[in-house]
Amino acid sequence: MSQVFATPFAWSRNYPMARRSQAHEAVGALFNRVGVPLAIISDNAKEEVLGKLKQKLVDAHCPLRQTEPYSPWSNSAELEIRELKKATGRRLLKSGAPKRLWDYCLELESLIRSHTAHDIFKLNGRTPEAMMMGETPDISYICEFGWYDWVMFLDEVAPYPEPKLVLGRYLGPSVDVGPAMSARIIKANGQVVDRSTFRHLTADQLQDEVHKATRDDFTKLLHEMLGDDPSGSRIDHA
Repeated sequence: MSQVFATPFAWSRNYPMARRSQAHEAVGALFNRVGVPLAIISDNAKEEVLGKLKQKLVDAHCPLRQTEPYSPWSNSAELEIRELKKATGRRLLKSGAPKRLWDYCLELESLIRSHTAHDIFKLNGRTPEAMMMGETPDISYICEFGWYDWVMFLDEVAPYPEPKLVLGRYLGPSVDVGPAMSARIIKANGQVVDRSTFRHLTADQLQDEVHKATRDDFTKLLHEMLGDDPSGSRIDHA
């Protein structure tokens, strides 16, 4: 599951959770990485209006406003959440990635849409990220690689004489780990690691029959490890 924070002008952030009770941790991450909003508008989910989350909002002097029960259309951010889900579904389908990786894909989609110009009058030609943060954003950490791209990355645990650069799939930029250009990369065994040394496959590697076979083996093993059930638990980081 995931906690999504969104605005009517297509800015959003997504924080995956293992349990609904972790909603207050998602709010804390939003406050720490982005800032405290003028208010948070929520539905009537208990984890969002009671307990630790409510206390965290009180401590931060952030008002909590609730929508009328069974009226999701009254929350203008629901439109952005709907668009996020649609775009994430398209990326998963096009890439052939295991559905259990949906939360990583949703995180990346939030960043992409937040840094993309939209035909929204309130933006006045700016991107949602620029409007939200008040400055021109740096897009280099999300524009050089696409969702589930093949990459070669430095794996220090590879035993001699195995090569240090090994095959992986790009899942998006790292969060609070390493330098700005670090990325989340999934290995064939389903382990997700954060690495700053990685690159695209070369043209020769893309055409090489041996390398194609290696990629096929990678895909087969990864799908065997993760299955195709989107309700499975979030893949743990190394």
